[in-house]
Amino acid sequence: MKINQPSVISHQQLGAKGSGESETLLLTDSRQPTADSHLAHRNIPITIIGGGIHGVSIALRLLREIPTAANCLAIVDRHPLPLTQWRRKTERQGMIFLRSPAVHHITPDALGIVEYAEHNNRTDELAPPYSQPSTQLFWDFCRMMLTELAAYRVYHQFEVARLRWDKGAGKFPFRLISTNNTGFRSSCVILAIGADDCAYIPPEFVQWQRQYPKTVLHASQFTVDGKNKQGSGSKIVIVGGGLTAGTLARSLSERGHHVVLIARKYLKTEQFDFPPIWLGPKALAEFANETDFRQRYDIIQQNRGEGSITPDIMETLMSASNIDLYPKTCICNIALTEESPSAQRLQIETTRSTITDVSRVILATGYQFDLRRYGFLKELISKYQIPLVQGLPCLDGDLQLYPIQNLFGSGTIAQLQIGPASGNIPGANLAYERLREKLRGHL
Repeated sequence: MKINQPSVISHQQLGAKGSGESETLLLTDSRQPTADSHLAHRNIPITIIGGGIHGVSIALRLLREIPTAANCLAIVDRHPLPLTQWRRKTERQGMIFLRSPAVHHITPDALGIVEYAEHNNRTDELAPPYSQPSTQLFWDFCRMMLTELAAYRVYHQFEVARLRWDKGAGKFPFRLISTNNTGFRSSCVILAIGADDCAYIPPEFVQWQRQYPKTVLHASQFTVDGKNKQGSGSKIVIVGGGLTAGTLARSLSERGHHVVLIARKYLKTEQFDFPPIWLGPKALAEFANETDFRQRYDIIQQNRGEGSITPDIMETLMSASNIDLYPKTCICNIALTEESPSAQRLQIETTRSTITDVSRVILATGYQFDLRRYGFLKELISKYQIPLVQGLPCLDGDLQLYPIQNLFGSGTIAQLQIGPASGNIPGANLAYERLREKLRGHL
């Protein structure tokens, strides 16, 4: 097998090894996520906007240190259950194993997933060389942690439409208003929002996507499980040179499709998507000593680059007979094939050759975070002139969105303070270390 040894486990086997719980967490009636009406007109000391990896991680860490914080905390998210976006993203890509090692997950227990795997006889789902967990193992471990979170009843399905800050309005100056026009107040707000709403479409593809909206898709719009009706054996072009592109190519090839992977540069192989030194004190101290936020942005770009592919997936891409790799190649034009205009088959002209009879073009071109893309923040950004560098806010050392007091950020939004690891799973712990004392002050 050309993938990591544990990947011989099939998707069905991974599912069978789970706890047997429903994918909806099997929360009992007393633990069901609460709707926005339960928050109406309340005063909540600490509000976390975002129920993904970072929002859940920060909440779990706080609740484990101070269980009574449950009376002062609310996590709000547009989805009915936590981690919905993460779950969907890994399923769309057909990701079998995480890139992060097992020590990085949603709780502060470094060996939590390893011990969970040992207890459930699932250590074969920890891939060498750094015990990367399978996505199913990671998800099952998360489900167990989410039942712990559910017991505190702090998660609420509440899509924030507007966030206001009434400076000097007393102890609860933030006003959160939902899309259903209900609202509540808070004294402290943490933005645990990622870049999932900021899909990047390269400028040259914008027109082609408008022309062929059903066949030229961003990776965030595409699922490898066949729901897109692409049909087994069809030819699919993937644009991109990162892990998403590589994972999609492997998954689609395993399903019998002919895949052409096109990248502007040579494909780069790396075990991780940023150098691990960015989790250590030396690199973080040097990063903090750089006072120019534009220089910090450049440092992040240099260390994260334009994407890389893990060694196991690269091996598959190189050896699979139904995957063609086109590095150092650009697409010049996309047009309908004259012979089959009704079937939406495309002809792709590249700087290397012309590819015909293409059923899909998938843009695995990543995400470009921009705080201005989040409508509920537009009023605050404009009114208080929050300084931005390439869409990222210039947070202070406490992760506060200057000049607004007690509005904090975690995840991608905090890159200019946390560094290249900010948006990844371990970035949640780095953020919590900065936020801990501030949060305690609001309890």
